[in-house]
Amino acid sequence: MTVKLPWIKWRDGRPRLTHGARERALGFADRDLRLGQNGPWFTYEQAAEVSREQHAKIIAARTAGKPVKDTRPRRDGTIEDLIDDWFASGEVQGLKPTSISSYGKAKRAVIFRPESRTEAKERRERERAAAVLGITIPQRPREPIASAPPSSIGAPELRDFFNYLKGARGHHMALAAIAALSAAMTWGRESTKWRLARNPRLDMEFDRPEGRVVLISLEEFTALVAAADASGRASIGDAIYLGLFTGQRQTDRLALKDEGLENGRRHFKQSKTGMKVAIKETPQLAVRLAAAKARVAQVKLNLGLRDMPETIVVDENTGRPYNEHTYRHLFAEIRTLAIAGDAARGLEPCPTLGFINERTKAPDFKHDQDLRDTCVMLLDRSGSDLLSICDVTGHSYQSAQTIMKHYRARNAARADAAIDRLVAFMTKEGMTG
Repeated sequence: MTVKLPWIKWRDGRPRLTHGARERALGFADRDLRLGQNGPWFTYEQAAEVSREQHAKIIAARTAGKPVKDTRPRRDGTIEDLIDDWFASGEVQGLKPTSISSYGKAKRAVIFRPESRTEAKERRERERAAAVLGITIPQRPREPIASAPPSSIGAPELRDFFNYLKGARGHHMALAAIAALSAAMTWGRESTKWRLARNPRLDMEFDRPEGRVVLISLEEFTALVAAADASGRASIGDAIYLGLFTGQRQTDRLALKDEGLENGRRHFKQSKTGMKVAIKETPQLAVRLAAAKARVAQVKLNLGLRDMPETIVVDENTGRPYNEHTYRHLFAEIRTLAIAGDAARGLEPCPTLGFINERTKAPDFKHDQDLRDTCVMLLDRSGSDLLSICDVTGHSYQSAQTIMKHYRARNAARADAAIDRLVAFMTKEGMTG
């Protein structure tokens, strides 16, 4: 039996509201009749009710002769659906890999609740067990905002979410998450699927943290490397060496490939971006890189790898480059060991790796990223000019100046040397008394 209802077409039991050219000119649009994005299709009774209502609207619009307001509904979805669609769009996937990676981290911060490394490990074990047993894989806990429809999110909700993320994930990630959510909402305004009416992020102001400038002393550097080596994670020590002697960002260091020595300059290539860096090799770095190369060759043998790993920094357990998440947690564990020390392994305690942050007045730690700022200051104190420093580390002039402005006044030896030069100059000019 053929089911017939005005303005409804049936496709194997799937009803769809359809119109002719005259009705479309009046503003009516076709749409599937189902509950939600992927919900059940309307029953005959539900479709009949839609048909009656739609027929009355069309007759009224024909009589008035004026187009009706767009009846196409916004997509019945959540913030998680929206941000997933945005992330999969060409607007994001057409960006550089580093930008896609950054947006991916921010996307996960919007959707998922933060978890410790132990919690993440336990979750992955549960997921693997569920896959083996053939049962439903447990879902990672979501943030409440992830299940909210975009239309329910206004400026107050964004402000509350930002304030929550500052405490849960840190100030920088809170800003990144809001930026990703805002970009998704702006994209959704022009998406034919979403047709969002507004972006509540517009005209909102979010405070930004003051620039973090923390230096790692030579004693702290030595303690970190010793703790890494003693833990069987010499690869982390390699990354620490690269940070101090090249000033490259952590992400870039983990992806560096050794392209060899040419005219006394060590040539590196970033495996992800293909960008090349050439830096004059220091004796200290040369010794460490030679040892790293031998250790990576041993990792290849131990794991039975067919090919030699390309990157300088290689995870001893996998033979592959570290991902940032694993590296960050391992660095924190090594720092904890360095702070406490371990007499059995010949490690002296280095408590200064933990400190009270002068800006926030809260407990803080020296981070891997601080090696980059340390390199800037060591270059400055060794007499390098600003242009040369930026050529080595890739800092902008403004950020390098901020680092030097913060720490130069604290260098008493440099100040004394400057006064000595002033005295010598004035004496030479004839001022002796």
